[in-house]
Amino acid sequence: MERKARIRKQLLEPELLPSSYDTAWVAMVPLPGSPQVPCFPQCVEWILQNQQSNGSWGLIQMDSSINKDVLSSTLACVLALKRWNVGGELIRRGLHFIGRNLSAAIDEQSATPIGFNITFSGMLSLGIEMGLEFPVGQIDVDRILHLREVELKRLIGDKSDGRKAYMAYFAEGLGNLLDWNQVMKFQRKNGSLFNSPSTTAAALIHNFDDKALQYVKLLVSKFGSSVPTVYPTHIYNQLSMVDSLEKIGISQYFSSEIKSILDVAYSFWLQKDEEIMLDVAACAMAFRLLRMNGYDVSSDDLYHVDETTFHNSLQGYLNDTKSILELYKASEVSVSENECILDNIGDWSASLLTEKLFSDWVQTTPHFQEVEYALKFPFYATMERLDHKRNIEHFNVCGSQMLKVEQLPCCVNQDFLALAIQDFDFSQSIYQYELLHLESWAKENRLDQLQFARQKLSYCYLAAAATIFPPELSDARMSWSKNGVLTTVVDDFFDVGGSQEEHENLIALVEKWDEHSKDEFYSEQVKILFCAIYTTVNQLAAVASAVQNRDVQKHLIELVSFIVFA
Repeated sequence: MERKARIRKQLLEPELLPSSYDTAWVAMVPLPGSPQVPCFPQCVEWILQNQQSNGSWGLIQMDSSINKDVLSSTLACVLALKRWNVGGELIRRGLHFIGRNLSAAIDEQSATPIGFNITFSGMLSLGIEMGLEFPVGQIDVDRILHLREVELKRLIGDKSDGRKAYMAYFAEGLGNLLDWNQVMKFQRKNGSLFNSPSTTAAALIHNFDDKALQYVKLLVSKFGSSVPTVYPTHIYNQLSMVDSLEKIGISQYFSSEIKSILDVAYSFWLQKDEEIMLDVAACAMAFRLLRMNGYDVSSDDLYHVDETTFHNSLQGYLNDTKSILELYKASEVSVSENECILDNIGDWSASLLTEKLFSDWVQTTPHFQEVEYALKFPFYATMERLDHKRNIEHFNVCGSQMLKVEQLPCCVNQDFLALAIQDFDFSQSIYQYELLHLESWAKENRLDQLQFARQKLSYCYLAAAATIFPPELSDARMSWSKNGVLTTVVDDFFDVGGSQEEHENLIALVEKWDEHSKDEFYSEQVKILFCAIYTTVNQLAAVASAVQNRDVQKHLIELVSFIVFA
């Protein structure tokens, strides 16, 4: 119960962890009209209170390794403290941490935040201009600054809109190298740039904008003294959790919460809200989940996600695997032959994913396995319960998303997995019990004594359990299984097991049904077969009639007659 309560709470109000990196950039925003006073002193105070014992800021790694995002977060926090001339001892410890671990900045094997070569070297250059003395050799500094030069040379030759979005997204690392009026063209209705607190804060530092200021004020008001790395992501985080719950087979425990989330998402969809429509992954996921759950969403609303538009977007320029994969999954939920938009998205997204599989992409990454599986097994060609099992086995509890800094998954991922395993094991115990019951039923009705009949008990049951898998649908599974077994035996009886006289005798008995006589059986095997059919159908009819509150026996007898007379 506690586990479900935690999941339920997270579903309704997803928790966003603070980002030291983004909080530092917000802390550097000056008060309008007073450039020597911080606009958000509470963020400065948060930095002062949240340095790690090793001198760093950011997420603590479980294996004590130093990631590049920790270096970025630490340097940003040092810059913020230096900007307002506070926390001298913390600055010193932060600089020593950077000096001790600067080699991680050029380690090609280390997980690299998006745009790291621009943002980190840009902050390093800014720190030097501010008079910070880094305890590293000039050669090491030059090597890192060179990384930005190489990246900028590559970008200069690219005139695409995607490149412009990319440079605007990492504006804090480029500073005065940018035309800030051009950067502000990417401002959203909520005042932010790309829903990124750090980018928006950098814009405020270089080019004051009231809408941007209101966005940052909203963040600080909502989250207190720190800010997350992306905002808003409320509906995306909720949809991601709904998707996870469905993929591992435990969504039934949270049906009311999921309906509430999908209702809101549908409202956003109809309003073409930026929170969904401007994020490719969120848009594709919302379309797929809404359509799969019966909401009336048109693929025409995905007109803005054609191949050219995608390549000119930030996600397209980054060749973001998650966004491409979500688009491919969305393309599979077509409901008519005339959904050309979905067909086109499916074609080019599949092509991009295939290219990734045959590139030098690390084949041990979770994304690789997911892409490979999605391309090989479309959702309509898989069995849902087997999919649940696979997704449980491959569930990445600690999986995080690397943006400008590392973004951790929701804090209840461990609860997701534990509940899914518990539910799956419980289902398996029910299936095992039902299969034993089916075997007992066959013996009680002496079906095992019919030598001509194929023994299809397991086959018939597994066919039922694979498609009618919820534990509470036991009656439906048993009905399907018993009918499957009886149909197989009847088929064998008429094909190879019975004589002409026996065939006619069974048909006559079915026609009479309740009027049959015990003395009318032509042979023992006719008696066994008819009694099994008669007893089982009457029992199933009683159960079905009670559930449906109407007599269905006549209909079941008609079905039996159809099978026997065929």
